[in-house]
Amino acid sequence: GAGKTVRGAYSNAHAEVKDFPVPVITTKSKKELATMLNEETKVLFQNARSRLSIKDKNAIAKLLAFPLSKDKKQFILGADAADYPFDVQVYPTDMNKDGVEEVFMTFGNSYTSGLAGSSVVLFIRDSYGDWHKELGFPGVTPDVLATGNAGYPDLLIGGPGNNFPVWRWNGKEYVLYRNVSDADYRKLRSINAENLSKAYVARAVVKK
Repeated sequence: GAGKTVRGAYSNAHAEVKDFPVPVITTKSKKELATMLNEETKVLFQNARSRLSIKDKNAIAKLLAFPLSKDKKQFILGADAADYPFDVQVYPTDMNKDGVEEVFMTFGNSYTSGLAGSSVVLFIRDSYGDWHKELGFPGVTPDVLATGNAGYPDLLIGGPGNNFPVWRWNGKEYVLYRNVSDADYRKLRSINAENLSKAYVARAVVKK
């Protein structure tokens, strides 16, 4: 009760990290976020060769905010969408070559993304170490263009139809810059984000 002192409640001794029950990401302490991958994070990054820290990976998973599916192998939008699980493809890269990864993700199905069949999102870390979620709408894995602004390339997001949006970095976020026709798109110099990620990962392996 009130006024009682609980002995042994706190200790400065090193605590051995052991297996914990499945964590709820919003209740984890900062220390745990820095040293243990959440269950969602493990599934999210299991096939990605990212050099990000555990803390950064957990932060991205928290921003993405997708619950795990019933079998804990895929993701869902929420409890009311439990029958429509989907995979998330993760593509780490370093578009502005500052040594800090940016992470593209393509996810979803017709339930989450309509005719496009998938949606795209991009995570960028600012100079304070905080992560920001960019894009986040239906489309296929972006094409990274040779043009750009303020150190980041323009991104073309493909999808249904014959007109495709190009998004440009304005120094703070990606905003809609222009639309290009299918004919003009074929003339642009570009590389798909998936292939850009493969090249980035290959360089990282060589450096080791």
